[in-house]
Amino acid sequence: MKKRRLSEKEFWAILRKNAGIYARTAKAIYNEYGIEYSRQAVRDRALKKPELLEDIIEESLDVAEESLRSLMFSKNERIRFNAIEFFLRTKGRERGYVEKSINEVTGKDGKDLLANLSDDELDKKIKELEKKLGKND
Repeated sequence: MKKRRLSEKEFWAILRKNAGIYARTAKAIYNEYGIEYSRQAVRDRALKKPELLEDIIEESLDVAEESLRSLMFSKNERIRFNAIEFFLRTKGRERGYVEKSINEVTGKDGKDLLANLSDDELDKKIKELEKKLGKND
């Protein structure tokens, strides 16, 4: 008995239906077609047509962004605030909504102030900061 093979059309349709998630797609292929497919096999086949895979990922991002946008209008203030905060941190960077981590030290122009410093210069800067912080306690 000949083993059934998933057509290109079937493969890309089920990958799109599963948002380009390889493990989920492998499971769906088995459930829908009875064909054993590993996560790696889905990945390998998907990577053969990167433009189609990219389109599926972009579509999934559109869906996620629309869901986030919907949450920004939630009646629950906490949900609304968290969604807006996340949106501004990720999409509002050009307007100055930037959250800097302790490891990210930039000047007004946004360029890394510490990137070109030697270890000795970094140690000196750290000591200066510690001294300033000690004075403010």
